[in-house]
Amino acid sequence: MNIHDIAKLAGVSASTVSKVMNGKDRDISEDTKKKVRKTIEEENYVPYFKFREKEGLKTHLIGLIIREDNRERDRMVSSAARQAEKAGYNLVVSYAAAKEEIQKCAEEMEKKKVAGVLIDSASYVSCKRLEQKTVYLGQTQNFDEKCKIIFYYRMAEAGRIAADKLMDAGHQKIACIVFERDKEILDGYKEAMHSRNFPIQPVWIYEGKTVEDIEKYGIRQVLGDNVTAIICGSQEIAFCVWKLMERTHTNIPDDLSMTVIGDEEILKILGNGISTVTFPADKMTKDAVDYLINMIEETKNAELMRKFTPVFIERGSIVEPALEKQGEKIIVVGSMNMDVTMEVSRIPVNDETQLAEKMLVFPGGKGGNQAVGAGKLGGQVYMIGRLGNDMDGKQLYTSLVENHVHMDGVIFDPAVSSGKAYISVDKKGESTIVVYQGANRNLSISQINNCKYLFESAGYCLLSMEIPDEIIEYTIRFCKRNNTEVILKPSAKEKIKEELLESVTYFVPNEKELNMLIPGKRSLEEKTKILLEKGVKHVIVTRGSKGCYFRSGKISRYFSGSGFAPVDTTGGADSFISALAVCLSEGKPIEWAIRFAIIASGITVTQYGVQPALPDRKEVSVYEDEIFSKYNLYEKGGKEEKEE
Repeated sequence: MNIHDIAKLAGVSASTVSKVMNGKDRDISEDTKKKVRKTIEEENYVPYFKFREKEGLKTHLIGLIIREDNRERDRMVSSAARQAEKAGYNLVVSYAAAKEEIQKCAEEMEKKKVAGVLIDSASYVSCKRLEQKTVYLGQTQNFDEKCKIIFYYRMAEAGRIAADKLMDAGHQKIACIVFERDKEILDGYKEAMHSRNFPIQPVWIYEGKTVEDIEKYGIRQVLGDNVTAIICGSQEIAFCVWKLMERTHTNIPDDLSMTVIGDEEILKILGNGISTVTFPADKMTKDAVDYLINMIEETKNAELMRKFTPVFIERGSIVEPALEKQGEKIIVVGSMNMDVTMEVSRIPVNDETQLAEKMLVFPGGKGGNQAVGAGKLGGQVYMIGRLGNDMDGKQLYTSLVENHVHMDGVIFDPAVSSGKAYISVDKKGESTIVVYQGANRNLSISQINNCKYLFESAGYCLLSMEIPDEIIEYTIRFCKRNNTEVILKPSAKEKIKEELLESVTYFVPNEKELNMLIPGKRSLEEKTKILLEKGVKHVIVTRGSKGCYFRSGKISRYFSGSGFAPVDTTGGADSFISALAVCLSEGKPIEWAIRFAIIASGITVTQYGVQPALPDRKEVSVYEDEIFSKYNLYEKGGKEEKEE
């Protein structure tokens, strides 16, 4: 835009415009003068600032000085430009590569004759002519006293909001990863945790210099202590965490709740959406522009400090932490069957036909039962097995997923139907079972190998013997290589290779199974001693309503039963083993774990079916005082329970 353009728009000659601007306009009418001045102002004709100042005309330019490392930089520039345009102003943007450059940028703004300036700084900046037309923007409330007009939000408050949302959902073990430039987020995180008297472990916190630093060191550090939730200080950090979760087959939010500081479009579609705490940069900048223009046009000089609050956006990536986070991973390798339970007056014998009084169909199989039992009790449980690609298979799969079982290791087999178990239960609650293996018999070594990543971080493997012998043997050896403790249920097998026993940590037969493995007239104590001599670390013999017998090293003792009246004993042993595993995974002593398992098993046998009858943690916790009193009595040297 030059003087000739102004003349053309005003409908006068260039010399007339020059005379008006230079004060040599005595021979020019007032209407023509007004027309020229109006055109100059409307077109923001910037070369003639002295004339504008003399005539009191606005330049219609406002400046924005912003740090290049401001994470909300682009959003703030866009918001400022839009709002300035609405008010008839143009925005001049200056980027400061470092804090020290802001003063230089302010001097440049003065030379450009802007009417006012927004400065991204908590430190005072000398603006001379613009001193009374300056608004400071920031991510902290710690501004210099000389800064008179301040619009800000607190980055620390975003960290506090994120931590509060996770704690409201029940999380206590919360990790936080940020870039060094955003360390104020950590202040809010710590403030929130301390306010609820929650401990903060140093390993839960990481300040990274680069994305590579965080990806290589930070994420693995903070997630190594059974944390249940994580605060990611930025979108980039969230992506790094997500990538690791995918590689380790960890689910968000079921395995790890997540929230991110700062919102981007991609976070709306990552997974099922990631919850965020978004900074109010748009709103803050918009209001700051409005206030600055108001100052310019009405010459306001009032002092002001206006705070904006970060906003939490819920997208479903935060859920209540599963109790499973209390313990180590539990892997279940075993069968999954559809159980057909028939209630009869007595168990049929040779050549006898019985009429069933009732028939019930439930998801079952020893592997499936143990997995569901552990899942209901809060165990971090993973199933490895095979289902038929049929309706039974889909129903079995759904049942396990609904009961908090991770199905990473489960395959649908298109060649054979799902396994079935036909169970007869008499009026005393005793039962007999006929099993059709179906897809269970196709469980393969390659399938076990594909789940190597699970065994590498698992504490326990529950193994039942309704699957092929070679899979049982391979899994036991595989667990030994990965330091995973084996809990073995020797159902329906007369013989087990003795060289495998030394790799079994917990061997859990019932009395019939023990007698099949070690026939003869020896006592129960003598037979369990033989198993220990063969290399088993601990032997627990389940004895139905009479409780169980435990032998390990020099310890030999009986545990009394729960006292519950049995209705269907089918799932008692599976319930016992799953409850035992959950307690052990949480670091409980073996005596406590056995008592807990007896109660869980006792609750199970009071109902028909297995998986529907398996108790959750609340049901067993009702009896925790009883468990504690008996355990405490024994620990203090009280009288041992005797064999009934």
